[in-house]
Amino acid sequence: MSFILVADIGGTNARFGLVDIAEATSATPDFTARHQHGLRCADYSGIDDMIRAYAETVDCALPEYACFAIAGPIHNGRVRMTNLDWEFDTESLRQQLGMKALDVINDFAALAYATPHLKPDMLRSLVKGGTDPDAPMLILGPGTGFGMAALVPCGGRWKILPTEGGHTNFAPGNARELAILGRMLTKQEHVSVETLICGKGLVRIYQSLAELDGVTVQDYEPADVNEKGQSGEDPLCREALDLFCAMLGSATGDRALCLGAQGGVFLGGGIAPKLADYIEGTELVTRYQSKGPMSDYVGRIPLNIIMHDKSALIGTAAWLVDNVPELSARPTTTSAAR
Repeated sequence: MSFILVADIGGTNARFGLVDIAEATSATPDFTARHQHGLRCADYSGIDDMIRAYAETVDCALPEYACFAIAGPIHNGRVRMTNLDWEFDTESLRQQLGMKALDVINDFAALAYATPHLKPDMLRSLVKGGTDPDAPMLILGPGTGFGMAALVPCGGRWKILPTEGGHTNFAPGNARELAILGRMLTKQEHVSVETLICGKGLVRIYQSLAELDGVTVQDYEPADVNEKGQSGEDPLCREALDLFCAMLGSATGDRALCLGAQGGVFLGGGIAPKLADYIEGTELVTRYQSKGPMSDYVGRIPLNIIMHDKSALIGTAAWLVDNVPELSARPTTTSAAR
């Protein structure tokens, strides 16, 4: 039995798994990773040591094929981890490990590539509608930052369109948000979507509200604002959380319009799944669909939360199968995955 080695490697932890090549390249591919195991990055001197440690842990020889999702920029095969002092060249790593093929893609690109292969029980539907199999899909969401990627059908396969959509200007949707924007502009020249719609952004919203209302700013972390907001313990945290969800809805709808994402819109990242229950009581969906004369257009685009926290492992395997010639002989269509 031959495997693809897959991994989702962040600044703190990494999760590895093995995907059966025969199952991944069948007419109805299954990219489910077996033998999943998490490792702490700080316990290893480099990525090569961590890869070998995983193989020893699951008592498996190093596979000949691998693809990793990395939290950090990748340029011409050179990888630099954002929150970890690791830097490596993918081709050198491939040779060092004796593999036939090794690829590395951005973690949000991996999430995007997984989307057509996610099963219904891996998603939480917020807006139902119909999808156009020939139209792009949009994958975006808040976490440490605000990630965004598109998946475009291209010649019977999928093409990832990476973006830096999180760094576009923040657009307020009401007077309270306009006041928050004004407050933020006294502290920095550029206020982006990522400035406010991410983990630290939730704290910035709370702090701005406290300053606007003349309330003492508490030394809260994102988890504090979330917890005290959901419980109602702190009214300003509650308002901050409600505004966060509303802002996310507006930003998501704006980008669905810009891309013409009639293939569907998916919220990923580390925050949206944790807020899934709370979101349904907020203005997120209303703001997603509220686009003036284009409200009906956006209202027909399905909106889902990706609830499966191992989706990047699916995406890395799917990416490798579709891009390594000896693995990608199987026929593929974009519509079959919908």
